[in-house]
Amino acid sequence: MFKPTVGQAQQGMALFQVLLMVAIISVLLLIMSQQTQSSVARAQSMQDQLELQLALDSSAAYVDHLLISNEWLSARKDEENPLYGINFHGLPSDFKLPERPAYQALNYKVQLTLQNERSLIDLNFNARRVQQLLVGLGIPEPQARAKAQELSRWISGGEGRTLQAVSELTQLPSWTPNDVELIRPYVSVRAPIFNAAWMPNGLLPILLSPWQADSIQALRETNESSAGLLQEFYPESDPLDSGIFPGESQRMWLRAEPQGLSLYRELDFRPRQPSPLRYHAKYYQQE
Repeated sequence: MFKPTVGQAQQGMALFQVLLMVAIISVLLLIMSQQTQSSVARAQSMQDQLELQLALDSSAAYVDHLLISNEWLSARKDEENPLYGINFHGLPSDFKLPERPAYQALNYKVQLTLQNERSLIDLNFNARRVQQLLVGLGIPEPQARAKAQELSRWISGGEGRTLQAVSELTQLPSWTPNDVELIRPYVSVRAPIFNAAWMPNGLLPILLSPWQADSIQALRETNESSAGLLQEFYPESDPLDSGIFPGESQRMWLRAEPQGLSLYRELDFRPRQPSPLRYHAKYYQQE
């Protein structure tokens, strides 16, 4: 039987060690390569996200410029105006952007949504409508009545005490974060004079009869002017006080498609004042 010599055994062991080291180095290189690729992908994703946010910021500045420099109601009916077809009742619409490098990441368009703040229920000045809203959104009437009464007592309990943000409702014992998120699209703390003309579609069947709500929504889907008709349906709103002009406080969403990134802002447009634009909130949201 063949028996390796000591020298051959040592050579075999050395070869095994070399192969083992090569295998270990290969595995390490593979891991490093994968980590490098993952880091590059994350860096590219962060860069793409940042470019998209900058593009949305630029598009917001463009929309702000248009809203500050145009008469809204006439502009939305002028086919030659960039604001043609916009609405102030929260219905999303496609908005074309100029073909400039700043908007390339957005493919020169965004989805624009505007909601007039004064067409929402003010928690500080219209607390009696809160119960009606809660019931309309599916809260049992006893609970809705208790929550609305608690809100009314809190407001009347201190001289000049008002909510400064919708989220402050959670300070009240019976109000939960879920309650706040449920009513947030329909309430405000900056709408002392209610303007029925631009209330969101979800509020129509709560404050109007079913056939009135259906009529308004049908007109809105065809981009017809329904603001005056809506005021006729809602006699509690005094046209002399509110009119149909959508006020200065707006909630704005700009959504990039198909990326699904949205820029949300709450702001006041005041063209004839030294500070024509005032911000209240701003954040990005990824779907």
